[in-house]
Amino acid sequence: MQLSHTPAALSASFDEPNLLVSAGLVPALRLADTVGLPQLSEEHLTTGANPGSKVMCLVAGMAAGADSIDDMDVLRRAGAAKVFAGVRAPSTLGSFLRGFTFGHVRQLDAVAARTLTALAANAPLLPSIEQTCLIDIDDTVKPVFGPGKQGAQFGYTKVRGLNAQLATLSTTDSAPVIAATRLRRGAAPSSHGAVRMIRDAIATARRCGAGQNILVRADSAYCSSAIVAAVSKAGARFSVGMPLNSRVHAAIGQIPESGWTRIEYPWAIPDPDTGELISAAEIAEMPFTAFTSKPKAKHVSARLIVRRIPERNTTKLQDPLFPAFRYHALFTNSTAELVEAESTHRGHAVIEQVIADLKNSALAHLPSGRFPANAAWLVCAAIAFNLTRTLGVIAGGQLRKATTATIRTRLINLPARIASSARRLTLRLPRDWTWEPHWQRLWTAVMTT
Repeated sequence: MQLSHTPAALSASFDEPNLLVSAGLVPALRLADTVGLPQLSEEHLTTGANPGSKVMCLVAGMAAGADSIDDMDVLRRAGAAKVFAGVRAPSTLGSFLRGFTFGHVRQLDAVAARTLTALAANAPLLPSIEQTCLIDIDDTVKPVFGPGKQGAQFGYTKVRGLNAQLATLSTTDSAPVIAATRLRRGAAPSSHGAVRMIRDAIATARRCGAGQNILVRADSAYCSSAIVAAVSKAGARFSVGMPLNSRVHAAIGQIPESGWTRIEYPWAIPDPDTGELISAAEIAEMPFTAFTSKPKAKHVSARLIVRRIPERNTTKLQDPLFPAFRYHALFTNSTAELVEAESTHRGHAVIEQVIADLKNSALAHLPSGRFPANAAWLVCAAIAFNLTRTLGVIAGGQLRKATTATIRTRLINLPARIASSARRLTLRLPRDWTWEPHWQRLWTAVMTT
């Protein structure tokens, strides 16, 4: 690819007043208004004036690619004022965020949960949720820089940052959406506050149409009697990683060789310990009672499912004549068959994709020095993520499960020239746009209802 003209024959000028940089924000904001995001913000938020319009600005800016407060100026470029009303300056939005307290963040959490419920009611966001509902919970440390970040500490990654905890909601036929978020200090244990978050996520799932078949998945950092009890009390099932303590090792030692079942993975998967790609393993199960160090009332009896992989590093073998294995265990009360239960638990890795997606978009930065402001920013990022996901679902095709970056490139950041006539605006879009059918499908579904 090369230029078709010489530099002398090319020129540039910033003088077009009728250009809309992100035409996809038109159906995006229409959808947000349809599900009541500004009204919900006005109803629940008690901080600042006109919180509805300010939350809409933050979500719209994030959908267009903003990952800092200053980037919110993307909403005021060129001819945006001809299409959008109530756009706030970045300085105003920054002041709005800095006015948040912990209580206000919880109010925004309620807005996010109700917005997700409305999105699921207006689009096939979570198909078959009444049959199978999967809730995943995990946390990540978002690195921050500078001494002025409240709550920044060295976490489990040995990196100074803030800890973001997420709970996602998905089905076997859908990509995940974010059901709940919490921002914690950097050194917060993974399971801190998980009980409340799981309760909130299950409640949101039921409002979205989930039936009785709800499975909560988590890694071994969330294997505690309190979390398992909370899941069971809420009428859901659990599937959590089990730390390999002495009791688990003793239980594994009781499994006969005939009790192991070989499984072949359709696609190679990374080994959790080494990152090595593996295509086969062996699994087994046995009854197990967990948390026996606690009072008897907190003991939980369920299934211990174990996966073993041959140890390929011969330097770790004391006697190479005898096979050695690496083991991974999970604790679950799922009623599925062994192979299905183990495979379903491995699907927990889908939340890592959501975390990576957020860090590649609105969560690229935590833009404020104030902790509550960053907590509110995280909630707005979750709302923007769910809104963008819904746009992709409505557009259909591969966009149903595409990343935020892909949806933004194909549906949102689409340039348009604004044509005015007889009090009517027409968006002149690029000819031969590859994803025109998807965009037209989105426009028809959102703008004509």
